[in-house]
Amino acid sequence: MTAQPASMHAPDLVQRVIGYRHWRLDDEGLWSPYLEERWGRGVHTATCRTDHAGHAEPAPGHDCTCGIHAWYQPCPMLSWAATRNLVAGAVALWGEVELHPFGMRAEHGMVIALALPPWRGTKPRRIVEIAAALDIEAVPARSLEAVALQHGAPVPAELIPAPQMSRAAYAVEQHMRENEGSSGWRPSSLVSRTRSPD
Repeated sequence: MTAQPASMHAPDLVQRVIGYRHWRLDDEGLWSPYLEERWGRGVHTATCRTDHAGHAEPAPGHDCTCGIHAWYQPCPMLSWAATRNLVAGAVALWGEVELHPFGMRAEHGMVIALALPPWRGTKPRRIVEIAAALDIEAVPARSLEAVALQHGAPVPAELIPAPQMSRAAYAVEQHMRENEGSSGWRPSSLVSRTRSPD
């Protein structure tokens, strides 16, 4: 067995990694924003759904976009609170985890808390109901990070790759890579992909 250079070694993280993401909220529960994939209680395991999956390893594949997507920081309240059907929350991630400049993709994950908007009404009541069904907490948005850190640790800052381009340019590159070999890409689909990590 040949030794790998130190720069090639990815350190093992001992505890679960905390990430933040959006879900769609409906009468049945939580759904991924862009996939018809329902999130339930307990462990959620990623699968590769691309037609051209050229990797044998489990999700997240290195040259693929599969995996459970999450950001390093809590979602800004303006991105979800005033919408009818978006909810923000925290996830604990483990297994194979691939780090990117603006977020990460993981093999396994679990919802650990949902954020409540700072007002009363139908949406906050529905979030509390969904959280109870999932056996997790629904907490004020300002408390989400503190609650999440009871279930794991953030990715150490020194492990997060430095961005080589803007967030928008990164999204374009990811989208073009995703559509290599297809009949072309539509800018309208790109716009929707830049709103959420999945």
